[in-house]
Amino acid sequence: MADCKSKIKVVADIKKNRLYIKVSGDLDAQSLDKLYTEIRFCVADLKNYFNVIEDISQCNIIYLNGLDVYKKIINYLVSNMVGEIIRVIETNNISYKQIVNFTEKIQCYIQMYVTNIDEAEKKLKQAIKRNCIRFKLYGPGVEYMINSMPGIGYLIDVSTSGCAIKSPTIPVSVGSETIVSITFDNHDTLMSKFNINARVVRSNNDMFAAHFSNFDDSNKEQLYKRLAYEVGRLTCYS
Repeated sequence: MADCKSKIKVVADIKKNRLYIKVSGDLDAQSLDKLYTEIRFCVADLKNYFNVIEDISQCNIIYLNGLDVYKKIINYLVSNMVGEIIRVIETNNISYKQIVNFTEKIQCYIQMYVTNIDEAEKKLKQAIKRNCIRFKLYGPGVEYMINSMPGIGYLIDVSTSGCAIKSPTIPVSVGSETIVSITFDNHDTLMSKFNINARVVRSNNDMFAAHFSNFDDSNKEQLYKRLAYEVGRLTCYS
């Protein structure tokens, strides 16, 4: 556990395999660096797919480059195989608005927001059933096959258990079996293309969601590493 001028508190709950973060007050450069250090220290005691509850409802980021540090924290959590992240916020708080605007422009995990700790605990119980964080990416091509007919679309989000695809060129129906192909830029050590069997679990005219099937732990790990690498790239989009 760490406390920095009553502004930062980071606790690793080993039994629950969970990281608790509470940040309050005006955060300057020193405080943000301290937060990053304490998170790294605590994560070392946790296992893969640890979950995070982060309370930022009473904080303000006053450091000009504070969001760069926030991005470093995102990258670190993802690279260490975080499970789910629930963020407690105050919607009128300026830091909340800063973070929302920032994360909308970067490759990131899907943000999950609540307004109090009790709600965070309930949300986390629901999220644990999925046991994998969802990523929002820009750029990778997505193809799919339905009844030997090829279609293309755009990723809404993707995790190691499934994905959501918007603007599909070939309509699909719930229960359909498909093969989803996700292609990334070539990389020396990471896999660049994943062909994954999947079953459609939700569908409408503009999108469909599919759950990956027969996707073993080795392939899940390879996909997670690739998604973590993509999120770690600092490219922003206007």
